Amino acid sequence: MMAWTRRDWLYGAGMGAAGLAMTPRLLVSRLFAVEPRVTISPLNKLTDEQEIALGRKFAAQIESEAEIVSNPVIEHYLKSMVDALAAQSQRPNLPCSIKLINSHEPNAFSIPGGFVYLNRGMVELIAEEDELAATLGHEIGHVVARHVVNKLLVTFEARALLKPVLDNLNKKNGVVDRIIRKLGGAFAMLAMLHFSREDEAQADLLGFYEVLRAGWDPHGFLELFDQLTQFEKKLGGAPIRFLSDHPPTRQRSEAIRHELKQVKIEPNARKDSVAFKVFKSTMGLLPEPARKTAAGGGARQ
Repeated sequence: MMAWTRRDWLYGAGMGAAGLAMTPRLLVSRLFAVEPRVTISPLNKLTDEQEIALGRKFAAQIESEAEIVSNPVIEHYLKSMVDALAAQSQRPNLPCSIKLINSHEPNAFSIPGGFVYLNRGMVELIAEEDELAATLGHEIGHVVARHVVNKLLVTFEARALLKPVLDNLNKKNGVVDRIIRKLGGAFAMLAMLHFSREDEAQADLLGFYEVLRAGWDPHGFLELFDQLTQFEKKLGGAPIRFLSDHPPTRQRSEAIRHELKQVKIEPNARKDSVAFKVFKSTMGLLPEPARKTAAGGGARQ
């Protein structure tokens, strides 16, 4: 694909990984027209297995508080999408999972180890499958770039809790669970994480290339951004909570349009499918949320 050829040429010229070592202002410009090459924070010395173990601790608390949808049609469909996107990411060997939260608040978020959560309200906002691919690609982009785990490690280190967390990750003694609760619980900790706009731009671009390689039409990003803009207008112009750390939607759209000019999109790139329509129809049969929970509303997308 043209995307790979251009990327490889830039990396060969020394313009790939170096772009992510630049200042934030220069970083934004380097994220255009080339897939970001992920670098690992010096503080993050976790193996994939340790990251997954940490993610499981957070997932257990999230799933004890949120209303997780249990439906085989929904679960199979979402898993197939996440599997396809994750296989085309820069961490193809990291197993990703996804669960749907029964909340009408539009949101999606991911945690360390490839655990992705999607609110019912986010699906209700979108019209076609390529928009859902864009949403999930963005979240997998955060996982690939280790945005959440890097910030959590900084949080633990700042409170002199990093060593006990690492020492007890694979133990069933409750130490890590108690530490997470001591810091406010999983949802509160995720809500306190503030991604930089460069992080969000990087997740968009990582997701863009995952979507492209997995066979979906990356124009879905533009359609998704349009849906978010329309939703904000319905709220009277009030910003959607989970978008507070993101670059302005117009700026995100411009970045994707710039990228679209640089790549070749196959004529059969998927925009929608019968499976997506069945998935949406099945969601329409779900009961109303039984209880009001955090539901990822404060978690960062």
